[in-house]
Amino acid sequence: MLCYVLRATGELCLSPIGLSLVTKLAPARLVGLGVGGWFLSVAIGENLAGLFAASVSGDEGMTVASALSGYTMGFWILLGGGELLFLVATRIDRLMHGMR
Repeated sequence: MLCYVLRATGELCLSPIGLSLVTKLAPARLVGLGVGGWFLSVAIGENLAGLFAASVSGDEGMTVASALSGYTMGFWILLGGGELLFLVATRIDRLMHGMR
């Protein structure tokens, strides 16, 4: 139950900030498309999280070994993704045209 509370609280904190940034950065005629893209990205992320959990639990259910190997793999994938975002952060900052 605590995991769901923490997840919902995090989403309630992140969603208004992301939607505000989308409406500031998108051209006036594309704001609706940008907001729809924001919600689509959240839906894709939820779907990927479900697929990851299904792959970690395996056919016979969650075991300590499957959890350890699955979440270790997930850690390395997310670390690589974070490094990639760090490398392209200056380009993304340039595309934002000084918006903070």
